[in-house]
Amino acid sequence: MGDRLLVVVLYTLGGIFLCSLPLSAPQPPQPVAEENPLLLKMESFIRTYQPALPQADLDEIIQGILEASERHKVDPRLITALIAAESGFHRTAVSRKGARGLTQIMPDKINGFDWREARPNIDRGTAYLREMLDRFNSVPLALAAYNAGPTRIARNDEWPRETRFYVSRVLTNYEELLTK
Repeated sequence: MGDRLLVVVLYTLGGIFLCSLPLSAPQPPQPVAEENPLLLKMESFIRTYQPALPQADLDEIIQGILEASERHKVDPRLITALIAAESGFHRTAVSRKGARGLTQIMPDKINGFDWREARPNIDRGTAYLREMLDRFNSVPLALAAYNAGPTRIARNDEWPRETRFYVSRVLTNYEELLTK
């Protein structure tokens, strides 16, 4: 009787195990943005600037922002706001003064990478922003230094009109990303 009970239990457990296995292929993982409100905000915000941006480029920009944020300890929303003001998420943007790429890096700061590549450009721009944040200990001052240069801001000169507008635009973008 004991052996018979053991066989019945084993068959029952085996049936439960077999019935619990999925009968179809597992569902592919959902895109991270669907699971993370911050990523949804960033994606939506970037799409307002670049509605036709290919999904692969959008994903690369967001991944670059997240990696640079983690590496340099800068809020990803601030990086996103800065890129919006600097280049409008155009990876090949070049300013009148020669600044290049998403974060508008000056040519003398572009060593060892193609400035049109999203991730290294974002990383270099975020590293510079981190330097300005550490130096000035203030987000508005760091943004002004990013735009007009740290020497000019350190002298406490009046900010150029373009810099005042730039800082206001980045902070407005940042606030939008914080509250959306």
